[in-house]
Amino acid sequence: MTHHPFRIAVVLFLVAVAAGRADSVGKANLVDSVGKTDLVGADDSAGKASLVAAGQDRMALKEAVDLVLKTNQQIQIAAESVIGAEYKISESKSLYWPQVSVVGNYTRMSLFGEFSIPFNGQLMTIKFGTPNNYNMRASVMEQVFNWGRTARTIEISKAGLDLAQDGVLLTKHMLGYQIVPLFYGTVFFKEAIKVLDDNLKAFELKLASTKQRYDVGLASSFDVNLLQVQISAVRGQKVDFENNIAKFRITFNALTGRDEKTPFEPDAELVLKPAAFDKEALLKESLAGRIEFQQIAHQADLGRASLGLARTGDKPTLSAVFNYEFRNGFMPDIDKIRGNWTAALSVTYPAFDGKRTAAQVAQAESGLKAVDFRRTDLERNVTAEIETLLSDLATTEQKLDIEKVKIKQVEDTLRIADERYRNGLLSATDLVDAQNALEGAKLNALQLTYNHILSEFSLFRACGRKI
Repeated sequence: MTHHPFRIAVVLFLVAVAAGRADSVGKANLVDSVGKTDLVGADDSAGKASLVAAGQDRMALKEAVDLVLKTNQQIQIAAESVIGAEYKISESKSLYWPQVSVVGNYTRMSLFGEFSIPFNGQLMTIKFGTPNNYNMRASVMEQVFNWGRTARTIEISKAGLDLAQDGVLLTKHMLGYQIVPLFYGTVFFKEAIKVLDDNLKAFELKLASTKQRYDVGLASSFDVNLLQVQISAVRGQKVDFENNIAKFRITFNALTGRDEKTPFEPDAELVLKPAAFDKEALLKESLAGRIEFQQIAHQADLGRASLGLARTGDKPTLSAVFNYEFRNGFMPDIDKIRGNWTAALSVTYPAFDGKRTAAQVAQAESGLKAVDFRRTDLERNVTAEIETLLSDLATTEQKLDIEKVKIKQVEDTLRIADERYRNGLLSATDLVDAQNALEGAKLNALQLTYNHILSEFSLFRACGRKI
């Protein structure tokens, strides 16, 4: 039996993609306001969505992606981080408002000062305290001037919101492209099964012919057994391919939250469509469209706000405090509860902080430099990724042209082998090899087409395009 290495490679590669892609993903979509989050970014009608969700129709790639983006919990988790970031902004803005507190207490004293003096023929007792002390105080404190700390804190919170929204977009982007190998992998294996079915039919015809020859003494039992073994091998391979289709269905349904047995029927053809790409245009598109560059820009905003906040660490703060309280203990009637108020204006200046501010400023500046390095590194990696994918596409197209010629050559070889086998001029082993060579060439062509499709979508992903 002839083994084809590409078959094992295809199976291992696609199964790994199906298993790995389902576990990954990491967050967050464009949120205009709390409670108004567009988690899908698609304009499917409700009727179409319900049909797709029910698994009643064949679905295009866009429909499959939209279904995942509508139902996958990774996006919902990421959206919650956006809501949390919005609340963080509200928390930061609360520093603009005065802080109001109310405190009440009761104190029982066992010892306090008192003395008595004679007055008008009587002893007058003067108390300097009372055993029962009551106090109820309301305080209002406002930072009149804090050198822009509040504004910087709000800027940091807004940058956090931007990053959370980037996380949603990135989650949607990555989830969408995770559907591609599941979608076209299913199409690939269905086409591969057709090739196997054709091969089975050819082997079954050869087996029937060989049995007839065996009955009249023109073929040996070895020839019959060899063909039967080949038929069993092809059937086993077909079972493996069907199992891979089932795995893709289960993975897709897990991503969409559907029942694992819900049918997954991609509406697509495995066709290579050569396309001319302009590398410079793709690089410009990636700089403008990739979410990672947007994230780096927002990380820079966060770094600048953090640097601004750090620089205020050794600056003075002006605060105003107003208190109004009800308590007893005032002379001359110390048991009577009275109201009184106090107002204060205070300036706090950190004369020496152990060089803490200088260290914080240096740390923030270092963080900004790191962001610049990340952008440069990302640009270099994106450039290399695009160049590699363009090379892969060109190579795959050349190899497919070669494989098409090879298929014609193998078909001619098989036709001659069939004729020579019928005339007793070729062994059954050579006939099997010729038949398997045709199957291998066709499966190779399918795999090259599938690889070309994946490389093309990888190029789109590298440029930041949406599916």
